[in-house]
Amino acid sequence: MYSCKDLFSLNVLSLYEGELLGVVERLYFDKKLKKLSEIELINENDARLNLNSKNIYHVGKNAITVKNNQAVSLKVEESLFALCPIGAKAYTITGEYLGVVDDICLDDKFNVLKLTLDNNSTLDSSTIASFGKNTIIFYDKSTNVDVKKFSPHKTPKIYKSEDVQIAKILPVEPQTNTPAVPVETQLQNADFLLGRICLKDIYNFNNELLIKAKGTVTKKNLKEINRFGKLRELMLYLK
Repeated sequence: MYSCKDLFSLNVLSLYEGELLGVVERLYFDKKLKKLSEIELINENDARLNLNSKNIYHVGKNAITVKNNQAVSLKVEESLFALCPIGAKAYTITGEYLGVVDDICLDDKFNVLKLTLDNNSTLDSSTIASFGKNTIIFYDKSTNVDVKKFSPHKTPKIYKSEDVQIAKILPVEPQTNTPAVPVETQLQNADFLLGRICLKDIYNFNNELLIKAKGTVTKKNLKEINRFGKLRELMLYLK
């Protein structure tokens, strides 16, 4: 059994490469708070990486181990999962305040078993009705209502003629052969991508091939891909 508080700040090690990949900074759960889905790491170059819980090999006292560096991927967008709710306030469905979530206990497959509150009481995960950014709602013995039935009816918005605005067409600036690559699209150390297979041709701004489909990521082409700000595109087509 694992405690979420114990996972924070653990090192993540790649067994095959013998490499420190990063340190655990954030935990993400599925929308029903039933399972730990994703771990966000930060490495020595301040790059953020994602580790899916299914890719964890072992959780130890001082580190989490994975089989190899392909277990992690570059974080290119906000997570689709929900941030760990430690610190959220807990209420019953009838509005009774229960306390603040202090910790979450997980089984060996990272399923949520129970939640511990700041008053040392515990709540079983099966009693969770819903949870959001800062609050968790629990069922109580006196209520059998399913909160899923409270979902709002979504009807398409009908626009009136005065609501419609015509977009102003602006002239497009001619693109030079060597456009500047924004700093945020570059990464100082992307070596964890080496050896992966790219499933699509990727070109630079001059329509020159950086890596061909089914090609292997090498130090040479990775350097060029990073220089032209094409890491995001590369990550979408890696195998």
